[in-house]
Amino acid sequence: MKLRVALTSTDLSSLEHKQVVVSSPLGLSIQVESEKRVKTLRLNGAQQLRVTPKGDELDVLITGSGGHFTASRVAVDMTKSGHSAFINSIKRARAKGQEHPEYRGYELDITPQNGHLRLVLVLDIELYLKGVLESEIPASYHIEALKAQAVAARTYAINPRISHEKDNADVCDSYLCCQYFAGHKAVGSAKHTQAIEATSSEILKYGTRAILALFSSNAGGYTSNYEDCFSDPKTNIFPPAPIPYLKAVPEKLNAPMFEPKASAHEIEKRLKDSWHGQKHATFDSWSPHYKWSVHMPAQSLEAHMHHELSMLAKEQETAPFVIPPEGGKFGHIQKFEVTERGISGVATELSIHTSHGQWQVKKELVIRSSFRNPEIKLARLKSAKIFFEHEHDHLGLLSAVTVRGLGWGHGVGLQQTGAQGMALLGKNYREILAHYFTNAQIHKIGS
Repeated sequence: MKLRVALTSTDLSSLEHKQVVVSSPLGLSIQVESEKRVKTLRLNGAQQLRVTPKGDELDVLITGSGGHFTASRVAVDMTKSGHSAFINSIKRARAKGQEHPEYRGYELDITPQNGHLRLVLVLDIELYLKGVLESEIPASYHIEALKAQAVAARTYAINPRISHEKDNADVCDSYLCCQYFAGHKAVGSAKHTQAIEATSSEILKYGTRAILALFSSNAGGYTSNYEDCFSDPKTNIFPPAPIPYLKAVPEKLNAPMFEPKASAHEIEKRLKDSWHGQKHATFDSWSPHYKWSVHMPAQSLEAHMHHELSMLAKEQETAPFVIPPEGGKFGHIQKFEVTERGISGVATELSIHTSHGQWQVKKELVIRSSFRNPEIKLARLKSAKIFFEHEHDHLGLLSAVTVRGLGWGHGVGLQQTGAQGMALLGKNYREILAHYFTNAQIHKIGS
């Protein structure tokens, strides 16, 4: 099955590129299309393909006196060369830092789009999975955990949460939107390949449709309901309608389900007990991401939080979830209070008490993002399964806040560290997937 993957910018936030530079030490075969004809060119290993927008067309330069053209589309044919291509105009995170990504597949498709460029990689879905597993889950994990990840990732490629049909793609490569695909390693992991081949063409279905196979790193002892963490992808309404197979489940053998009607206060007490407890017996408690804390001086919080909330309030996607008090001023922070929680403990509504009134922040990722603080190199809180400890000075004013939390990521669906914990207890990938995706069934693509 062929898949079209839209490649994003270095920061993974945009599909728009100002320039695309492609090279390969073994050379490239490219097609330059214009209204009049299609020109096929062969580049040697020392030459680069450089494409920039030129109005509604492309400005194409082949370095090393290879030629200069105007085109409507450029395609890098990766089948004739039989090797990979490097995108030198973007970088991707790897174990050794930021590197120019390497890709394999059928074709790199470069087209103009509103004064920018769009870059789409066409490849087989199984080859795409290799890049996803290499980017998303360590090869050191148990093979059954890797198989579970392979099935979930293959399913997500077929049914991503956000449609990329308007981008002439099936999925994108960013974890900010879809799942992380940082390209292909020169020498890939044999275990990743084994997991993909052992589950070849397998996806998860609920009824007759591929499910939304969400996954995260660590759920902090209890996964979350879909409706507690996401808004509707089409309307942005929060909370959205529940999804029957994305239900909160405990990360412990034979553990009872939590009472769904528990109050936010009762759930917070349970959260604190889990954080401070000395003995953890959940599938994911072995991980260093199971629990964490961040200490922030009040002065630093106030210096950055007002700015972050103002920015979130300006963005179309996040604006509905930031509600300022009358007057819109921020003032001095007095305390943080989680007023609504999901059954797993995830905060769904946060009240920020300030000297000018209460700010309300809703939705898991918006709550996490409101704590962005460059001063302490914090991009966002690791999860929204949080509680607060406040410190005050001799005048009774807030001097510092410690945020304590469980888990890393949204915690909906499969969690990778929990899958590893289950695998180490002898569970196979089918049992792991059945645990995380309630009543979903494994099928072959096309069946």
